This record gives sequence, structure tokens and C-alpha cells, in this order.
Amino acid sequence: MISLLRVDDRLIHGQVAVVWSKFLGATRIVVANDQAARDETQKMALSMAVPSNIKAAFKTVDDAVDMLRDPRAEKLNIFVVVASPKDALKLVTGLPEQVNEVNLGNYGRMNNLEGAKKEQLSRNIFVTDEDRKDLRMIDEMVDDLYIQTIPSDSKTKVNFGKEN
Repeated sequence: MISLLRVDDRLIHGQVAVVWSKFLGATRIVVANDQAARDETQKMALSMAVPSNIKAAFKTVDDAVDMLRDPRAEKLNIFVVVASPKDALKLVTGLPEQVNEVNLGNYGRMNNLEGAKKEQLSRNIFVTDEDRKDLRMIDEMVDDLYIQTIPSDSKTKVNFGKEN
């Protein structure tokens, strides 16, 4: 079962590997990212942050959808991390019965897209117009879309178009 889908362009780091995984009681972390799945050096570096009691998997976004559809995944407590709203949208679309909420953790501060104008939504969230479109579609499909850096922070609801 997917306990949480988080957008965090740093993928696995201390907040994800230690704080969030412990809070969620996660037994698995799935990184759904095409680049990381194909880069052995990046996988090795990201794996070093994962606690020894948690198994990590690095999958392309499409392979992650296939893996998470497997009935055996329902018995596990899986924390899924993606690097972008676009990847989150692919997961939400591919797993509509499994993803009820999307957490925006850290996104957009570090990736400087050539000529792209970014809007700051919070201290750690910067989005382009394309990101906004993806987040609007996600907002229509999930029960809860929010910004929360760590579990002890308050959730900040974001509304990209859902009718209240």
C-alpha cells in the first residue's frame, strides 16, 4: 500500500530517509524517477541514505506504476518519492485507487530551467506554469494536495482548481 506520494527533487535525503519513513512506518521507499533508475552512481549515492531496515527500489516512473499495481505491493507500507509534479501526475493517473494524497516537500529551488519563470508557493516550493498545470490535474484526482516539509510542520493545503 502506498502510504505517501511525495514530490521532492532531492529524492532520498535525511528528511525522506529518516524523518518521513519513520513517521510513516515505511518498510519500502520507491524512487520513481527515470534518470535515477538508469544511473548506477546516483542509485548508489541515494541508497547510502536509506536506513538498513528499509528496502529501496529505483524505478522508472512507468516501471514504478507497474510494480505498485502488483497485488503483493498492497501488503507493504510503501513511501513513494518523485522528483517533479509531472512524475507525480503519471503515478496518480496510473494508480488512481492507490494515491489519495500528494505531499509537496521540496521542489524547484535547485533546477534552473532556461528562461522559465517560477512562482514561489512556499519556502521550499517553486513552480513553473507547466508544473501548475500538472498540479491542477493532480488536485482534481486526489483528496489531499498539500505542502509539508517534515511531519511536525503544519500541512498547507494548496488548491490548483478543485471546486470546494
